Amino acid sequence: MTGIVWDRTVLFLFPPDALMRHLCTPVLDILEEHGFEPVRYEVVWHRPPNQDAFHESKITSAWKAYFYRQVDLVFDLGPSLVLLVEDRCTADAHARLRALKGASDPAQAAPGTIRGDLRGVNVMLDIVHSSDSPQDSRHEAEIFLGPGCGTPLDGDQRALRDLVALLEAGIPKESREFDDVRAGVRSRVVAAIWHELDDEARKLAPELAASARPGAGAELAALLPPRHPLADLLACEFLPGLPRVDLRRAAALLACYGLALDRWEQAVLQTSMLFPPLRRSG
Repeated sequence: MTGIVWDRTVLFLFPPDALMRHLCTPVLDILEEHGFEPVRYEVVWHRPPNQDAFHESKITSAWKAYFYRQVDLVFDLGPSLVLLVEDRCTADAHARLRALKGASDPAQAAPGTIRGDLRGVNVMLDIVHSSDSPQDSRHEAEIFLGPGCGTPLDGDQRALRDLVALLEAGIPKESREFDDVRAGVRSRVVAAIWHELDDEARKLAPELAASARPGAGAELAALLPPRHPLADLLACEFLPGLPRVDLRRAAALLACYGLALDRWEQAVLQTSMLFPPLRRSG
C-alpha cells in the first residue's frame, strides 16, 4: 500500500459479467479517454473468500439475505479483474469516476456513462464497480488485492491489455440481454413440447415465445395441456413484484425434457426477479 495516494486512486472492478460480455477493452478505452490510468491489476479467479467484508455496509444496512445471495451467483459466473486506477486530471477521482460509470440501475444510467452506453443488465449485472471514497478504495483493495495491492503496471498498459484479450478469448462473447434470454428459454421449451401442442397452439406459440409483451408468457402457458409441469416457467415474467419461479426446481423439470439453463440465463433470470432489468422494448 506504500506510495498509493488514495485521494487520486480508485479501486475499479470488472465483475464476471463484464468479461463474459467482452466489455473490458471498451471500458479501458473510456477510462483512458477520461484521464484514468490503471496502475495495478489482479485477476480474481474465484469468489473472494472475504467477499462479505466487501459488501459489509450493504449487508448490514440495506440488503436482505436473499438479495445478498445474488452476489454469490454473479461472482460464481467466472473470474473478475480488479484494478487500481489513478486520476491524472484532478484530485476528485472518486466522484469523477462515479459519474463516469453511471447509475447502478441501467435504466437510470445517462447517455455518455459506461453503464448507459454499454447497457448493464440490472443492478447486479452492471458491468463495473468502483469504490465511493478514498477510505473505501483502501479497504476494498485490501480485500481484493491483499497487502501487495496487485501487480504494478509501471506506466505500460500492454500487459493488462494482453491479459484482458486472453481472458476474453477464453470465454464465448455474451450478447444476450434480458428479453433475449427470456425469449430464448421460452422458445426452447416450446420446441421441446411441440408434440404436446394441438394445431391451434402451434400457430400461436412461436410468436408468443418471442414476444416481450407483458402477459405473453401467461398466454403461452395457457396453450399447454392442463397442469403441465412447465406451465409456471413459461408464464413467469421474471420481473420484480410478480410471481417468481424457483429456478433450481425449474432446472430439474427442464432436465426431464433434455433442456438446461446455461450460466448466463440462470444469472440474468434469477437477478431480474429482484432487480428491474433494462428492456429493449422500453
